[in-house]
Amino acid sequence: MVFKIEYLADHMDAIPGLARAHQAEWAAITPHVTVSDRAARFQARAGRGGIPTGFVAVVNGTVVGLACLVECELDSHCHLSPWLASVVVEANYRGRGIGAALSERVAEEAAALGLPRVFLVTLDKQNFYRRLGWLRLEETTFFGCPATVMVRELNDQRVLADDGDRLIE
Repeated sequence: MVFKIEYLADHMDAIPGLARAHQAEWAAITPHVTVSDRAARFQARAGRGGIPTGFVAVVNGTVVGLACLVECELDSHCHLSPWLASVVVEANYRGRGIGAALSERVAEEAAALGLPRVFLVTLDKQNFYRRLGWLRLEETTFFGCPATVMVRELNDQRVLADDGDRLIE
């Protein structure tokens, strides 16, 4: 399957569908966040060449996924920045490399901005992100659920290893 990664800013009409897809994935964890809230957040993340910036995956002219580069995704960890956030791929398009490509595009954008690293928080996708070069930083909670903060180094100046329990230098 062929897909392209493009700026969300070029696909603003896809925001309502992306907000519904995000709601379907996250409503159990964030029931206080409405589809309208998510759509407003995505509109605010439709930047280009800075923070925030959003990216979409497009298959045959249809937007099927989203990932964003944001200043902060986890209120307790805003001292870490920037973050990969709002990753979602339509259910029928999963398992085809789209989530990985979106995540990689966010990392590329952060590197192009001269940033040394990017962070994310995940409830259950640690192995997926580890395969993409992300390392475990620490355990935390996200909306009351156990979660993992991960980091992706964007340059070769530091050598890091993940011993499975913590990030070490």
